[in-house]
Amino acid sequence: MTTAGFWALTLLSDDGKPPAEVARYAVAGDCLENRGTHAKPVMFTIPCSDTKADYKVMFSATAQGKCPPEFDEYTERGGRTGDTTLCLTQVRH
Repeated sequence: MTTAGFWALTLLSDDGKPPAEVARYAVAGDCLENRGTHAKPVMFTIPCSDTKADYKVMFSATAQGKCPPEFDEYTERGGRTGDTTLCLTQVRH
């Protein structure tokens, strides 16, 4: 009974959009929305044309672990591949 209720809720709340991708899989040129706070960001990949886009991924700094000072930096810890560090610029709307 609980499972059926869950599935009904999922189907009703589906807005037809693809599920959000976590930022860990973002590549250069992707845009990110911060659904957390500045101190505790929770980043998701979204289309750059979306007005909710906060940052654009310029490149991954995972190998060296740090971005040059002119970029914002976002790091996701853990996962199968270890830490992911992305160098970002702010999106201006």
